[in-house]
Amino acid sequence: MIKDHLIKKSSMKKLIFSRNDTGMTLVEVSVSILLLSIFFTFYSSFVQIASKYTSGSNSSSTNSNGLIIDHHKLYMTLNSYTDVLSQPGISLSEINNIIQTKYSDLSAGCSYSPSLEWNLPVKSNPILNDTWKPSNAGYAICLKSTSLIESPLSDLISKSEGNNLSAYPGIYLLIALPKELSVNSLPVRKLFCRPAPYC
Repeated sequence: MIKDHLIKKSSMKKLIFSRNDTGMTLVEVSVSILLLSIFFTFYSSFVQIASKYTSGSNSSSTNSNGLIIDHHKLYMTLNSYTDVLSQPGISLSEINNIIQTKYSDLSAGCSYSPSLEWNLPVKSNPILNDTWKPSNAGYAICLKSTSLIESPLSDLISKSEGNNLSAYPGIYLLIALPKELSVNSLPVRKLFCRPAPYC
């Protein structure tokens, strides 16, 4: 038993204290190069994908700040327009006029400066202390109706008094459409109901 113990002890010394400083084998070098190349492949793919969402590729022609920042600012802009458009002070005939009128070379209901062309009390720079505008980033704001058509205001008032049960508010889409559809500029839409007191 003591002899076995001494043999194990001497073999452990050989394992622990043996100095074989010949470097890496060819297999170890190949595995380390393979792992390094896999790491750099994933890293470069991540940087390429992340750059699509953080910076605009055509920043010289537009005032784009990248997809995520533009979308955040577009949602803030669309919120300011829906706050005004959903009020009963904007009549149904004005809404229908906006939807049917064609401004410049855009389709009907679309405008690069809706606060001026639609005659709405919304600031041309809807975000405070920022010069960003949807038109500078290459977006047009469009107002579209849905199949849920708005009843006249007099019918809605009558329904609220319990007289007319077939009157309904309208559902509309406010859409921000880019000049050119790409990975860096995608459309944004907001669904809203009007007039707000009857939604």
